[in-house]
Amino acid sequence: MANPIVIRLGITCVYLIPGKAGYLLIDAGSRGKAPVFLSALSRHGISPRQIRLIIITHVHYDHVGSLQAIRRYHCPCPVLVHQAEADLLTQGRMVLPPGTRPLTCCLIALARRHPRLAQRLLRFDGVVPDRVIQGQVDLAQDGFDARVLSTPGHSPGSISVVTSSGQAFVGDLAINYLPGDRGPFTPPFGDSVDRIRTSWRVLVDMGVKMIYPAHGRPFEAHKLPC
Repeated sequence: MANPIVIRLGITCVYLIPGKAGYLLIDAGSRGKAPVFLSALSRHGISPRQIRLIIITHVHYDHVGSLQAIRRYHCPCPVLVHQAEADLLTQGRMVLPPGTRPLTCCLIALARRHPRLAQRLLRFDGVVPDRVIQGQVDLAQDGFDARVLSTPGHSPGSISVVTSSGQAFVGDLAINYLPGDRGPFTPPFGDSVDRIRTSWRVLVDMGVKMIYPAHGRPFEAHKLPC
């Protein structure tokens, strides 16, 4: 499969994967970034209507913030999400994940003491998903040589997209933005470090070669510290 197109929408990298009849979009970035997305499509000579499917790796504000605008006004295509987070997407509601480090634990505790402020900062518009999955799903019927599988740990409904050529688009299952090649590493927020590492092992054991995180640079899968 060809290399993906990377578009930065706020703090999040979203990916466009080419298929037989169009493109698969993975995640939708932060709120208010639809104009940035459209400009990027134009630079690459892609029409919004060439996007055939949008997959949400998990329902956090920086992954679904521009989803409603992108889908309602520009890309009238189906949205796929895991069942565990489908209601959150519909309601426009984010559940704060625990911190995985002392500092991020403190940040989450602070946010929970000030829920109105947290809601204002982390808000996004709800979108009713068209396709809700639980287990593994083959995307061949959509024209993409890839599959979706559940990779929990960062959040209950975290999913990854894995292509037949060994590319894995993992959302926030792993992070790789530190300088000096000091990554990848466990995300600073997540439900369970143990489940994160179990999902890493699942990807490695199935032969994934390259990991594409939402935050940071792609890296070789064997570098995962699992």
